[in-house]
Amino acid sequence: MLGDLRTAVLYVGLLAMSLVLLAVGGFVQFDDFSGDGSNEWNLPLGAIAVVGPIGAVLVAWKDAKARVWLGVALGVLFGFLLWQKIANDGFRFIWHQDEGELAQLTVVVVLVAAVLVATGVQSKSEPAAGRWLVRAAIYLCGCAVLVLVAVVAGTAYYNATDCENADPDCLSLLGGMAWGVFSLPVAAVAIVVIEVVLQRGRKRRRAESGETALENRS
Repeated sequence: MLGDLRTAVLYVGLLAMSLVLLAVGGFVQFDDFSGDGSNEWNLPLGAIAVVGPIGAVLVAWKDAKARVWLGVALGVLFGFLLWQKIANDGFRFIWHQDEGELAQLTVVVVLVAAVLVATGVQSKSEPAAGRWLVRAAIYLCGCAVLVLVAVVAGTAYYNATDCENADPDCLSLLGGMAWGVFSLPVAAVAIVVIEVVLQRGRKRRRAESGETALENRS
C-alpha cells in the first residue's frame, strides 16, 4: 500500500512539475487575446517540461493500477484543455512558436491516456480475445498516425505541384487536411478487416482445441 502511494505521488508529481514549468516558461497563456501566444518563451524550461510526462509514464507503466490512474489524470487534463479551447478565447499553448501545437498536445494526451487505461484495465493475464479495449487503443493510435502521415504527404504534394513559387496564400495545408479526412474511411475498413481475420482465427483455434479434446477422450 505504501509502495503504491509513493508511486502515485511520484508520477503525479512529475506530471504536475511539467505543467508548472510550461506555465512559468510562458508556453501556456490564459489571457492572451492577441492570438499570437507568448513571445517570451523560456525554451530550456520547455525542454525540461518534456521529461516530466515521459518519466511519469515510465514510473506508472510497471503497475496496472498506476497506469489506470495516470490515464485518468491525463483524461482530466484532456478535458481541461478542450474546455479552455472552447470557452476561453485567451487560452494559448505554444511550445515551439506554432499555434497548432495545442491540437497536437490534445491528441497526444488523449492517445496516451487511452493506452494507459486500456493496458491497465485489461492486463496481459487476460485472454487475448478479451482484450478488446487494448485493441481499441491500438486502433486509435494507428488512425492518428495514418491521419498525420496523410496530412504531411498531402501538404507536401500540393506544395510541390500547386505552390512552386512559395505563394503565401497557397492552401496546401488545406489539401493535406482533406487527405487526412479521406484516410479515416480507409482506417475504418482496415480495422473491420483485421477484426474479421482475428475472429476467424479465434474460431479456428477453438474448433481445433475442441477436436483435440475429443481425440484425447477417445
